[in-house]
Amino acid sequence: MLRPSIRHTSTKLTSLALEEICPTWSNKLEADLDKDDLHTLIRKPEMCIVGEAWGHTSRYLGYRVVYLIPFIGCWKCIKYGNKIGKTAKQHNELCKSYLQPIIDDFVDHWNEKHQEITLKKKEEKNIAKLNLIIN
Repeated sequence: MLRPSIRHTSTKLTSLALEEICPTWSNKLEADLDKDDLHTLIRKPEMCIVGEAWGHTSRYLGYRVVYLIPFIGCWKCIKYGNKIGKTAKQHNELCKSYLQPIIDDFVDHWNEKHQEITLKKKEEKNIAKLNLIIN
């Protein structure tokens, strides 16, 4: 007798906000960006907004090995990181208002394609907190 196969699909009940995806950069964007923040946005993709979402790694960049990007990274995230860096370089201290539409698009993309990364990080933090309480 054949049993119907059960498909596990993840249904995204809620969209994550920038504060949940990138808490550090969310706080920085609420305040004023200093020269170090601008330098990071322009020159350090693994530490920028997109990099924080990915856990401050070069994973989304395919660890800088182009042929790995389709398997472990994301071309669209790379484009967002580049666009954020270019906008920060072009507008310097005034870049926040120019960055907002890019960040909004990135958050939409993140919720559509990578939300599980943030949810997994949250779960790992909660488990670590429980372990501290238990021990």
